[in-house]
Amino acid sequence: MGFYTLAITGHVQPEALQALLEREIGPEAKDAIMTAGQRLIEQGRQQGHHEGFQQGECAVLLRLLRPRFGGQVDTQVERRLAAASVDQLEAWTGRVLTVSRLAELLAD
Repeated sequence: MGFYTLAITGHVQPEALQALLEREIGPEAKDAIMTAGQRLIEQGRQQGHHEGFQQGECAVLLRLLRPRFGGQVDTQVERRLAAASVDQLEAWTGRVLTVSRLAELLAD
């Protein structure tokens, strides 16, 4: 019954959750669950940071490409940049001033 109540309320204080876990499943299992939860939260933070950095890198590259290559920077190019890894975006950004054609820049 306690887990159901937690699931449907949506706003549980950490202390209440810890007390419930310790009471229902014991201190060792509570510690394992809380540690796993903390790892998941940290992974979410790191993923959010990575995705934010990737989106920022993509936006910078698009701002550099549009004035340089004009209409060649179409939705297909935008999708390719959005799907690229951070390493690939950084490589393309590093080459943006040294290539003469967009196709040369995006060559892998």
